Formats: sequence, structure tokens, C-alpha cells
Amino acid sequence: MEFIHPLPEEKEICLHTTISKRDNSNYIHYFDKVNDKPWGKEYLAYQSKEIGIWILHVNRDQETSLHCHYKKDTILTPLVGCFKINLYNQFRILHLFEQIYVPRTAFHGIHSFLDDGILMEIEVYTENVEYTDKNDLLRIRDIYNRDKNSYETSVSERSPRLNEMIMHFSEENMYEIGDTKITVLQTQNIESLKAYDRVLLLKGQLYSNGCKLSAGSFLDLTQSFSLLTNTVDVLCLSNVNQSYLKKIIYSKSHLSDHLQFYRSPNIGLTSGCFDILHQGHITNLKKSAKLCNQLYVCLSSDEQIKRLKGNVRPINQVNDRVHLLMHLECIDYIILYDETDDVLESELDNIMNIVQPETWFKGTDYTKDQIRAKHPCLKNIHLIDFVQGKSTTKIIQKITEKM
Repeated sequence: MEFIHPLPEEKEICLHTTISKRDNSNYIHYFDKVNDKPWGKEYLAYQSKEIGIWILHVNRDQETSLHCHYKKDTILTPLVGCFKINLYNQFRILHLFEQIYVPRTAFHGIHSFLDDGILMEIEVYTENVEYTDKNDLLRIRDIYNRDKNSYETSVSERSPRLNEMIMHFSEENMYEIGDTKITVLQTQNIESLKAYDRVLLLKGQLYSNGCKLSAGSFLDLTQSFSLLTNTVDVLCLSNVNQSYLKKIIYSKSHLSDHLQFYRSPNIGLTSGCFDILHQGHITNLKKSAKLCNQLYVCLSSDEQIKRLKGNVRPINQVNDRVHLLMHLECIDYIILYDETDDVLESELDNIMNIVQPETWFKGTDYTKDQIRAKHPCLKNIHLIDFVQGKSTTKIIQKITEKM
């Protein structure tokens, strides 16, 4: 999915008018350096006379300032995680490999929903700029109270630490960040690029659908292309789980923002550990999904399961459990949460109040009175019979007996 930022509003233009006449900063060599920021860190991965590419690592619930650039356009796309892109009077949620194009003078900021979310920022130079000028900015809102138009005074520059991965896109290479693969290559065979999820043109020119494409263009791989140069350099993105990762909701703030765009009438909500996924889980989830338009599943943290089930649990860590659940068609979204009060279930109650589900689904090992005593906000409670003989505990016992 690609979002096009609307043209800057009149108020935005007025805000940056005075500073937009400032001369360029002097050229600074940013390669092979890491710039620590109050929200995380960033470094330069690629630079030509047309574009620059920065890699941003943003910590959970931290965000950059709301700022604009006045001599370059910006394209943002996540490499790991999910981000909230703040705009002047609105926001967008950006999932893995989705892009938002922000024209110069339009204000924008970046908020991460998970720890060490990784985002690629592509600078497309304008007005005869041929290198990255990081002081090409104006901040109008910043939770860290930094200078309004100075980059250099707001960073701590250092050399990369031992084993700290720094990517360079200037030559053919491949990088892996979790399940995300980043491949940089030079090619004449445009047809072969259709094997990737997203392809960014780094160098060279192509012609497609009546338009000439140059550096900074994401290619529409459903179209046909003609080479206007002997070869092209491209950056290719792929992740086997790309479409499924959109199901993960990382926090309550993510959940609240998500519901503004994706809320459906008749939401169903349930919760569980799903430590060893078995037939009983899947049957009950399918039954629940048939009784609502969207099914949200609250997935318990490893810490909560350890408290409830003992030190040998969970068998599968939360990252493994969420990856199994997100492939089930009956589940629309998975909410990661860490319950801190196992008696009153206060964190779960907070989620219920945010979602306001039409129906809460739970197994018959609970009663409606027990549930409503903890969660009086619920509208409807539907209890589903367990599949006899199917439980994680029994599976573990069976394995233990055969050892």
C-alpha cells in the first residue's frame, strides 16, 4: 500500500516560510557513523546525487519530532515492525513495506509501536541539492524540546559498536533482519525482480506506463518496463510473512490508533496463552469467528504464563506463538499484552474498554458471573465448550511420560 501525503496546508507553508531561505549546510560525511537520538538511532546507508537512504531504529512508544524538510521530498517504509506516521492534522499507520510519500514543506513525524522498530527513510533531493543536509528541517512539535532547526545539536555521533550491524547499499549485498531480507543488486533482467515484495530503484532509469522512472522510485511490478540505461541498481525487499504481520497489534496505544482505521461492527474478543497450538484451540477460534465480523485475540506474555503455569512454561516463546496464530484465517488481529494483575485482570480490562467488543468469547471452565465480576464493561459473553481431551497440559504430560 502506498499513501500520498496531500499537498501542504496553508498553515504549514506559513510556518516554514522564514527558514526556507536559509543556505545549505556544509557537506558532512555521515557514512560509517551512528547518530544516537533520544528516540533511538539512525545512520546513512546510501547516498548518490539524487537520493539518500537513512536507516532509523526507533524505540517503543518513542517518536521523532513533527518536522518538515524544505529542499527534499521524503519516502518512508518500515523494514521491521509497524509505525504511526504523524502528519500536520492527521496520522497514518504504516505496516511492513508500505510507503508514504511526503513532499517537501509537509510536516511529518515517526512513532514506533514496538521496541527497535526499523524504518527506511528515502530522501529525494530537490533544488540542486546533491547530498544529505540533515539541518534541512524545521521542528514544530518535539517531546524532547530540541532546537527547532538544528540537527547537529540534537545527536550524539559515534562509531558503530562491535557486532552492531550497519548496512551499506552502495554495492551488491544481502542483509537479513529477522524475516526481512534486503538485497542490493545490479541487473538488466527486470522480470526477475518480480520475485521480491518491493523494489526501489537506486541508480539508472526505466520507462513504464508512460513515465520515466529514476532513483527513489518504487516499481509497480505488475507493469512492464523498458531499460533506458544499460543496467539498473535496485534495492529489493522480501519477507515471507509480510501480509500476516499486519495482524499484530503491539500495544494499547497501537490498538487505539488501529481501531480508528480498521474498526468493524460486531467485533469479537478472546484471550489465551496458546502455548502449544492444538485442535481444541483452532476449533474454538473458528466457532468464535463465525459469530462476529472481526475476531481479536489477546495473547498472553511469556511472563504471565510463567506465573500462571510454572517455571517450565511457556514451551513456545511469544514470538513463536504469535507467528503460529497469525497464519490462522479465523483470526483477524492479535493483541500482545502483559497482564500485571492475574486476579483482577486489569490490563485485559483496559483492552476490553478500548475495543468495546460486541461479544467476549471464553471457554466453559469459566462462568458468565465470574467473568462479569472482573469485566463489567462487557456487553455479551459467549461460552464455548472445550474439545474433550485436547489441552496443552495433556500434550506436555503425554510427552513427559514417553521420555
